[in-house]
Amino acid sequence: MRRLRYNVAVSLDGFIASPDGTTDWIVEDTSIDFAALYASFSTFVMGRKTYETMQAYGEQNPLRAMTRDALIVVSKSMKAEEHPEVTIVAERVEEFVEQLKGAAGSGGGVARDIWLFGGGQLATCLLNAGLVDTVETAIMPVLIGEGVKMVGGSAAGDKKTTMKLSLESTRRLSGSGILMCTYLVASLPAAPGSCGSDLHR
Repeated sequence: MRRLRYNVAVSLDGFIASPDGTTDWIVEDTSIDFAALYASFSTFVMGRKTYETMQAYGEQNPLRAMTRDALIVVSKSMKAEEHPEVTIVAERVEEFVEQLKGAAGSGGGVARDIWLFGGGQLATCLLNAGLVDTVETAIMPVLIGEGVKMVGGSAAGDKKTTMKLSLESTRRLSGSGILMCTYLVASLPAAPGSCGSDLHR
């Protein structure tokens, strides 16, 4: 079974983007091997806003060379015929992701892990569905005060779910002060409908 890993840069006060969706507050650190990081995944799952943010990077978009099968965008508003470069999932999100985790690699090879790329609403529904295996944070030594939450948003509704995480590893990058943490998510019973029709992306 492939792992679904929520790997994300986050401010010290728990935000993954500013209110306008920008991330210019993220601290750069040349010691991070981004090529190796991206190579550890073969599939990327994200919401519409995250996809649009990545597209805005143009030639700097690290996902620009990925195949359609490798890029999964969860959206109710995007039309497949208008975006042939990605796979769009508009409903039954939990079922799709569960099947994705059990799928073999192309040509019968071994598929690498799945990167839950964001944002907070999609992370919330997949966490509530018991599908996320690890939460991996690059905690920036920055406070931004408001913005897009790492977990939460309208997808959570009034339901509050407390989840126990187990710290697997931590590493401080001395040059930048970034704290890299990996947490294992405890097994939880799936919450049917947690990625339901109230989630608009």
